[in-house]
Amino acid sequence: MFLNDKIMKKTRVFPLIFFILLTLYISPATASDIFKTGYTCYYADGTQRWFANTEIKHKQGDVYILTESGAGNYSGFDVKVSWLAELEFESNESIVKPLRMKKYVFNEHGDALVNESQEFDFDKNIVTCVRENIPEKSFKTKKFKFDKDMVNRLLLGLYIQKLLEQGKSQHKVQMVTGEPGFYNIEIKIVDEEIVEINGKAVKAYKICLDPTLGIFDFVKIFLPKAYVWHSANPNFEWLMYKGLEGDINSPRVEVVTKERITS
Repeated sequence: MFLNDKIMKKTRVFPLIFFILLTLYISPATASDIFKTGYTCYYADGTQRWFANTEIKHKQGDVYILTESGAGNYSGFDVKVSWLAELEFESNESIVKPLRMKKYVFNEHGDALVNESQEFDFDKNIVTCVRENIPEKSFKTKKFKFDKDMVNRLLLGLYIQKLLEQGKSQHKVQMVTGEPGFYNIEIKIVDEEIVEINGKAVKAYKICLDPTLGIFDFVKIFLPKAYVWHSANPNFEWLMYKGLEGDINSPRVEVVTKERITS
């Protein structure tokens, strides 16, 4: 019974690591650039679920600030919400890595619901996560030790883009999520195909995130697959996500970039 309970607990949270929507698809080019983009989430029947907009600004040196704002229906909340997240990250020719993140979630009346933060210490290889549930007046703090490249949800699109720029088709990474959780993931290209984005046919890489579950690896056969598509052109733009929005009970969704994609 104890083993079954542990399996069910892990089955509920593992699909969260597939959730890479709300990610960017172009790395900052110069210190003077401000890059802006957006994306829309749809139910399986094509009804809009939520939307989000993001921008990247240069801070100093190799450090940039990614700001994301969004609104709509989102898994884990019984009401419509809006959110604002800010990620500070480092980016150069060889790496993309997170430094610190803060996120604030509100109900449709503007009342605060959840505050999240992530702090990455690359000297000690530790990430510290804090989640505050404001209506319940509760805090959850967790620290995770990492020994591979680290990403979070906001940075994952840029990280995959960097892998493609470096000619890598498969790579292992560790990811921290908002519940908070910590997972090992294998990123791998599984196909190259033509997809339709905003009415335009685009040649793309289909990429799968494969979780490494240890002794619970057999549980993966019960989980729906989730995929992300990046353009196969030299910019490797993020195009689309299909899969669960959050945990195993969340809806299957499709998230598509709103930007015009170049051939």
